[in-house]
Amino acid sequence: MTDFNLGPLCLTVKRYAHDDAKDFEKANWLHIGVKCPTDDGDVSFASSCLMTTDIFDFMDETDALLAGEGFQAYLVSLEPQVDVQIQRGDGPDSFTLDIELTPNAQDDEDTYAVSTTLSRGDMQDVAAQAKRIIEAFPVRSLKAS
Repeated sequence: MTDFNLGPLCLTVKRYAHDDAKDFEKANWLHIGVKCPTDDGDVSFASSCLMTTDIFDFMDETDALLAGEGFQAYLVSLEPQVDVQIQRGDGPDSFTLDIELTPNAQDDEDTYAVSTTLSRGDMQDVAAQAKRIIEAFPVRSLKAS
C-alpha cells in the first residue's frame, strides 16, 4: 500500500484492481482507499476508480506546474469519484487545490468539495509521492499473445 497525500485528501493505493487482466485498460485500474475531512463531514470510501495512467499524467502535469510551464494539473478518472485540480495561485510559489469527491458513482448528488492552498514545498512533495506510486504500481503495457 502506498499513501498519496494531497492537502487534506489521502489516497491509499492498495493494489491493482485486476491482477489477472489481459488487456491494457483493465490491467491498469487501481483499488484505492479515499479519506478526506470536509465541512460536511469526513468522507471515506474504497473503490477501483483511478488508473495508473491517471496518476502518471497527473505527475507530468505537476512537474510542469513546478517548472512554470503549466497552468493546472488534474487527477481525474473515467469514474466520477475523485476529481483533483491544482492551479497556479497568486504567486510563483502558491497553488490552489480543489478536491471533489463522489463516494457513490451512481449518485452524483452526494458530492463533497474541499479547497485549500499549497506551497511550492507542498507541490514538490505531491510530485515526489506521485513518482513513488508510479514506481510501486507502474503502468502495465501488455502485449498481445
